[in-house]
Amino acid sequence: MPLYRRFGILPHDENLYNLAFTHSSYNGMAGTRHQDYERLEFLGDSVIGMVTSELCYIYHPDMTQGRLSVLKAQFIRSAAEADYCKKLGLNEYIKVGASFAKDASSNVSLLEDVFESFIGAVYLDQGLTFCYKLVRSIYEEDIKNATIDMAINPKSYLQECMQADKKESVTYRIVSEIGAGGDKTFVAAVYFEGNEIGRGSGKNKKAAETEAARDALKKMSLPESR
Repeated sequence: MPLYRRFGILPHDENLYNLAFTHSSYNGMAGTRHQDYERLEFLGDSVIGMVTSELCYIYHPDMTQGRLSVLKAQFIRSAAEADYCKKLGLNEYIKVGASFAKDASSNVSLLEDVFESFIGAVYLDQGLTFCYKLVRSIYEEDIKNATIDMAINPKSYLQECMQADKKESVTYRIVSEIGAGGDKTFVAAVYFEGNEIGRGSGKNKKAAETEAARDALKKMSLPESR
């Protein structure tokens, strides 16, 4: 397989790589059960998280914990991992069933999953040292030269930042309404693990929540001494 030559892999268990590219929808067509990438995805996600955390820490020594979390999220968010999947040519090997209605080559969630599952397969097949070097080679220059880039969609970006290490969601609540009628201003607060992490206001609830997310991101990315 050209894939092996591309990454210098001498496979010990080719079935791992077959699984890494197989979406669960393929089981129905093949008459199989649980022969897909979901378990490998779980493993690969952890390996990627470890390496990207280390690289952020090494190359950005002046960043606080909050800033490191924001930076790391730029590289492990869905869209970023989907891009790496395509850059590495992993999308060429994806197998989906007839019931998969979307275009596999442009489905961000699927591409993200396959990137993670491939890394999981490499880890099991080649060992930690080889896998570590591979993941580091993928990310190192990008993380080394990166700066924090606040997303166009603060709510989505905040969610991705907070889920970088913990699979919990942020929640929003309208805490007050100021004014009446068409001149009303809404104040929203955003919470994570029961704690308020940001607050913002706007002329409608959505705008207020967006500003609350922006406030939380600013607090995370600013030096803690300020």
